Amino acid sequence: MSFSLNNIYEANHRIIIWLILIGLLWILRDFFGLILMTFVLAFIATPLVHMGQSKLKLPYRLSLTLVYIFFLIVLGSFFRYVTPSVIGEANRFLDNFSEVQLKLIELERDVVGKYPGIERSLHGYMRSILDENALRIIDDDLSAFKQRIRLASDVDPEHVIDTDDIPEVTREKLKKYYDREAELLMNSLVTKQIGKVGEHLPKLINYFYQGTGTVLLALLFSFLILFDSVRLSSLMKSLHDSRLRDFYQETAQPVIRFAYVVGRAIQAQAMIACVNTFLTLVGLIILGIPSVALLSLIVFVCSFIPVLGVFISTTPMVLVALNTGGLTLAIAVVVMITVIHIIEAYGLNPLIYGKHLKLNPVLVLIILLVAYHTFGLWGMVLGVPVAYYFIHDVFGVPVWDERRIEPIEAGSNVGE
Repeated sequence: MSFSLNNIYEANHRIIIWLILIGLLWILRDFFGLILMTFVLAFIATPLVHMGQSKLKLPYRLSLTLVYIFFLIVLGSFFRYVTPSVIGEANRFLDNFSEVQLKLIELERDVVGKYPGIERSLHGYMRSILDENALRIIDDDLSAFKQRIRLASDVDPEHVIDTDDIPEVTREKLKKYYDREAELLMNSLVTKQIGKVGEHLPKLINYFYQGTGTVLLALLFSFLILFDSVRLSSLMKSLHDSRLRDFYQETAQPVIRFAYVVGRAIQAQAMIACVNTFLTLVGLIILGIPSVALLSLIVFVCSFIPVLGVFISTTPMVLVALNTGGLTLAIAVVVMITVIHIIEAYGLNPLIYGKHLKLNPVLVLIILLVAYHTFGLWGMVLGVPVAYYFIHDVFGVPVWDERRIEPIEAGSNVGE
């Protein structure tokens, strides 16, 4: 039998086509953010455009233009009001930096005063975070301080277990020594963290500008796609009669089906964002944090950014809390956000994703955990819809049974 490329293609055309598609996706991996954002905006804009057509009796293109003008107003308002507010809070925090350090030291003294047994452990933990150079500077300062307060050379503060057996004068000197150590450690830790922020600030600013450019390009591309959707749809269908018909016949329906699944996932994420914003709004009101509306808007927008959105939305809240009520209020905000995101991760995500995509909540939770640890940010964004698509469409596993769901939706009991 003679060698023939046509015979090889005919025998393996499905594998070859899908390998080509995967290769194209790999080549375009740097544009995933732009592609996904374009799809998301088009998916959100489509029902709004149809609402303008049906409710307001507007022509399609006029309704589409008004929807995208609304998008631009929302985006412009976000940058006009939110960004200056965050920058202002950051500047206030830097101006009050010395006060923040004093409040941290006072908090440490209050905690140690109530629970003396944790003082050495707390100092040991802070030492474990610092580098050798910082520790050497601290130890030199403590040695000089020990000589100034004339603490006996045979008294080693690092190995004092019970101060009851030590004379009163020595106990007072030890207390001064420990207070000095706590002050040096706290100042060094805060300075180190501020240094990290300054080190990563240019990267964050770069990411901010890249994200802004991606959103603007996605707005333009999604508008042009929807504006000329009829002609583009006809152009895509014409591939059926072209030399790419095998590629079209093999990939068109799966791609459309996958886009639908991703769209359902976006709807689920929108519901999660609304609930998350509501819970945060209630928490901010209870804690008495100002600028509630602005902070809630930031939380809603950042809820669509997996993992990183938590840190982006928490930063302005912590800054406002520090500038308003000090460290105690900031810690309360962090605790509140932690509780809300535990509820989101282990409650809202599985339940809402499960309802929209008809997946078991436990399965959704497993998918999210595995996808995040395997693929990071993109795993959180596309993990559930990709897993759903492979389970239901590729492997053919029936995710739900319509005949079994209908009576439950009608109100009948499961046990009947």
